[in-house]
Amino acid sequence: MAKYKKRKDGRYATSIYLNKKRFYVYGKTISELEKNKRQLLIDYELGLSLHSKDVLFKDYKYVWFDNKKPSISAKSIASYDSILKNHFTLIDYMKVTDIKKSHIQKVINELTDKPNTANKTYMTLNQILENAIDDEIINRNPCRRIVLPKVEKKEKRILSDEEFYLTEVAEFNDREKMFVIMSKYCGLRPEETRALTKDDFFLTQTSGYVRINKTVVYVSNQAIFQKFTKNNTSVRDIPLFANILPFVRYYLSSIQTNKLFTNLSSKEDKYMSSQSYKWLIKKIKDKIKLKALELNIDFNEQGFTPYTFRHTYATLLYYSGVRLKEAEYYMGHADSKMLTQVYIHLDKSSLRENSPLEDFIKNKLELNKKNITEKLLSNE
Repeated sequence: MAKYKKRKDGRYATSIYLNKKRFYVYGKTISELEKNKRQLLIDYELGLSLHSKDVLFKDYKYVWFDNKKPSISAKSIASYDSILKNHFTLIDYMKVTDIKKSHIQKVINELTDKPNTANKTYMTLNQILENAIDDEIINRNPCRRIVLPKVEKKEKRILSDEEFYLTEVAEFNDREKMFVIMSKYCGLRPEETRALTKDDFFLTQTSGYVRINKTVVYVSNQAIFQKFTKNNTSVRDIPLFANILPFVRYYLSSIQTNKLFTNLSSKEDKYMSSQSYKWLIKKIKDKIKLKALELNIDFNEQGFTPYTFRHTYATLLYYSGVRLKEAEYYMGHADSKMLTQVYIHLDKSSLRENSPLEDFIKNKLELNKKNITEKLLSNE
């Protein structure tokens, strides 16, 4: 007789794969479990629904999760896993068929002080119950018309002209400078920058571009390499501006590893750890602050993250006259919703300049330097 695991609730359990999907079978006794298993195989052959109407939510949510895992990133897997473990205790021991709108609202109400988590929990639950409809366990999704706590949208932080200048003159080491350059002048997401290798750069005597087609994310402080980006449109080739080409060439030739950002404490060609990345960002921020104090220039730390460089790049695209569709490609967005909001906001706040991107960057650097110099002289 096959060995079956006895659960905490006293039932026996096993699982079986059919058509590349995992199905769980339960029984109060081993005999009942064997019977239910045979019935599952019969139902499969007859093309009937393979899920019991008596399945508990805590069992079914992991059936759904197991089927979803192959199509999502490691970071998303960790996020879903946390939600499934921590936020469904109120309905875990209910049959899926017994879950009502009031039960779901109660789950969400317990998270009103954490609106982001509440919304993620709701979206996860909605997906699970939509799947239950497809599996013919329920006929209607009770998630509809649930009242969710409002999530306040944070205004996207960009570098001011003074801060832009500070990032040009701050005394970064080569590694820090390369990270800032790729974030500010190429608009890369942090996970894209962390994954860069020498093989991603295509340089000629007078121009070059960097290919973005992979990411490095952190799950439980471990660096996880992913052979894909945030979405299909995030795979892109980004031109390298003339003002950064000399340093990019120098940096690529100076490092011993193929990967651009590795752990400082090791000579191994491995992506940097979460701790090493946090230290890198801290050093970048500290050196900007130090230069700001030295030059008596304001530096607003609030909301400053690696994404500040990326958001600044979006404004550079706008002010240099890059069309929305083209900017969408450079930013690696699946749609233009976010960029449209940025462009509309900037349209309201100032007039648009119509110079090519390369010229605009050059002019901005020269103008910033001139303005800051005049400001410093006037303060003496």
